[in-house]
Amino acid sequence: MDGSLLLNLLALSISICAVAISVIFGMRQLAIARHANYIPALLDLLSEFRKVEFHEQYNFVCVRLQEECSPELGLSGLPLEVKETVYSVIYFFQTVAKLYTLGVLSDDVAMGMVRVRVTAMWRAVEPYVIKERESPLVDDDLLSVLGRFAADAELFTRLRGADPMGVRRVAG
Repeated sequence: MDGSLLLNLLALSISICAVAISVIFGMRQLAIARHANYIPALLDLLSEFRKVEFHEQYNFVCVRLQEECSPELGLSGLPLEVKETVYSVIYFFQTVAKLYTLGVLSDDVAMGMVRVRVTAMWRAVEPYVIKERESPLVDDDLLSVLGRFAADAELFTRLRGADPMGVRRVAG
């Protein structure tokens, strides 16, 4: 092999590596940009989660809903004030579930945030959702993403005994 052939092969190798690196960085940049689009939604969720009113609504749904209203009413048959409360809680968790499904929230983040709450809430509202699905005006898959998220949350065990913040400590 002569020197010019080796030089050409070296230049070709460097070019291929440069293209590969550019593609990798481009894909990472695209993923970062895609996730950046969800930041406002995440901030809205966290803002809602900090409100005392939301926690009062959540407690009503989990503790008093079935005592005060029959599941035979479905969701649409609930009294207006109760319906507003229930919808507020359900659709908060539905939004978290959709962000989880889209991969915006990782397992550890989503489950660390709402694992216990979403399972308790789903147990309380599932009979109403099942009844609501019987209506010809409602899709059979109503809130199915939320139901699957609650099922995943019930089975999720990775956080037990682990550092929930994922903090790595360096021995010093």
